Amino acid sequence: MMNLFDDIEKKKKELPKFKSIEKKFGKYEFNWYQKFSIITYFICLIFGIVLGNLFPTCSNVSLYTARCVSTEFNFFLTVLFWFGSFLVCLFFFALGHIISLLTAILNSMSK
Repeated sequence: MMNLFDDIEKKKKELPKFKSIEKKFGKYEFNWYQKFSIITYFICLIFGIVLGNLFPTCSNVSLYTARCVSTEFNFFLTVLFWFGSFLVCLFFFALGHIISLLTAILNSMSK
């Protein structure tokens, strides 16, 4: 009867090293649209946190005056802004990727 750990030892693969990952993806260069989308997304992440602090939610309401007693961070607004900015930046990144693919096709056809 075979030991389970021996079977796992035979079938497991070694994780790729950092240098092999760098060689595989190091050749890829981002075009202007892709750089713009990455930078914009990081700016939007920071701005989402600022937005959550600028427009806080009311956590406790006074019983008689209907006024907000204490506020807390607006997590929903922050996540909503992050998701929206992710979709917009993903659109620009995909547009840049399509442009780079079309440019590569044009370069290969012209040779």
